[in-house]
Amino acid sequence: MEAMPASQDKIITKLRERRQIEADLRQMLTTSSNLEFRRRAQQIASLGRQVIPTITGNLDRADSRLLTAMGTVAIFLDRQEVVQALRWAMLQPQRSDQGRLGAMTILERFLGERPDDHLRASLVDAKREAVASLEAVVTEAESNPVALVEYVQGLDRQDPDVVLAVVRALGDLQGMQRVELLRMVAQDVREEIAAEALQVLGTIRVPEAAAAFQTLIPTCAPGLRSVAERLLRKFQFVGVEVTPLPPVLSEWRALISAVDGMGQQTVWFLQENPWAAHARFLNILLSDRAGAVEAVGHEQVSSLWLPPRRPAGHLHDIALPDASGAVVMLEASFDVGRRLVAEALAKNRETQIPVAGVLRLLSPWLWGYGGANSLPARALPELSSGDAALIAASGRLLAHPAFSNWTLRNDLTVQAAEEASRRPGWDLELWVKRLAGELLSDPMVAQALSRRLVAMSEWLLLAGDEDLSRLAVLNAQAIRGEYPQELAFVRALVRRDLELALPKEHLN
Repeated sequence: MEAMPASQDKIITKLRERRQIEADLRQMLTTSSNLEFRRRAQQIASLGRQVIPTITGNLDRADSRLLTAMGTVAIFLDRQEVVQALRWAMLQPQRSDQGRLGAMTILERFLGERPDDHLRASLVDAKREAVASLEAVVTEAESNPVALVEYVQGLDRQDPDVVLAVVRALGDLQGMQRVELLRMVAQDVREEIAAEALQVLGTIRVPEAAAAFQTLIPTCAPGLRSVAERLLRKFQFVGVEVTPLPPVLSEWRALISAVDGMGQQTVWFLQENPWAAHARFLNILLSDRAGAVEAVGHEQVSSLWLPPRRPAGHLHDIALPDASGAVVMLEASFDVGRRLVAEALAKNRETQIPVAGVLRLLSPWLWGYGGANSLPARALPELSSGDAALIAASGRLLAHPAFSNWTLRNDLTVQAAEEASRRPGWDLELWVKRLAGELLSDPMVAQALSRRLVAMSEWLLLAGDEDLSRLAVLNAQAIRGEYPQELAFVRALVRRDLELALPKEHLN
């Protein structure tokens, strides 16, 4: 076989390196702590200048999460080289508007470099394109509201200057769909954009805009709530009809999954009429690290597919559509579900991860009713001085089906399993003790585990299992104390992870 030319071999090698760096960047997105996220960013940056072409090469297709990963890596690269490369990327004519905006985002947000006027001028096409498409989107939304979801999710990836230009242009359009679009943009996690959307919405003095303000007030950023309330009062002063929000209809109910080991929880909101064959259905995925990140909503689903209404606290065993198993869902009040969503939205604002577009469209299903200012507080069991003795038996938490997918497994677990499998006569408990200490030495891991146990304590209490609820909150407190690695619950969790990671022949 003829040997491959050296130049071609070098090209293939560089391509492989680039693909590996891309894989490493996406692997950053799976980390469970900020500490681990930055550690991996430093590892990628340690490869040096060969990382820069991978960053610039992914600008055109990077979403907000990947952009954050690339920006964090850029912090640890040679500053002069990466700044120069990003500035050049903004000037390339073949680069998409999204790519140029991505380069500017990394320069400003992560490297503290403000592009000059010449570079900013290169982005004028992005503003023109976004504004020019407004009228078409508003028209299409009259028959297809999903068009608003797609458009707003596109704005989430745009530079704030572009989105602000769109918001201001909305004030000059006609039609009620502009009110819907402004209401959705007002739920942007970037406060300056949300504030501008509220101001423009305040100039459209019609009852539909007043109703939009009423649904926005419960979930506004604290600094914007008074702004929205003041604009709503102005509507009343000038004679715009403001209809009080109705009380929550008894037709609404919520079903809530347990919190999994990654801090994720699903909430279903169902509006069922007992005499109708169909129901409204809104499914929201909440993450204790990111907020309300995904949502699916349907105006009509067959009532036959939904679990029958039961008293609050009932646990439904619901088969998954793909027949891969079942999920346990807790019957709860509509307001308990709303409070969980409100807490998640606050996390979106904290992390600056956009709220799911479908949730922004359908938010009136949740906030178009009164009582949002008096949602029930988190319910936790009352502890007594004698409860501390229960902590020794806390390992039995893992026997509950709601904890079946909890894990602390990460690279350390895999490494420990590989090392243990090469050692004859190894002692499982010694490895569990060592691994638990290594895992819990990361304060971010301990905080996340404690936070999730508190959330599970409420879920168990609402389900009527006060004993396990008490165990969960006791563990949550102990994990934040000294020697969390010695807790029976932590040891049991690490032991299960280690046993799952080991070949079966090494467990005998």
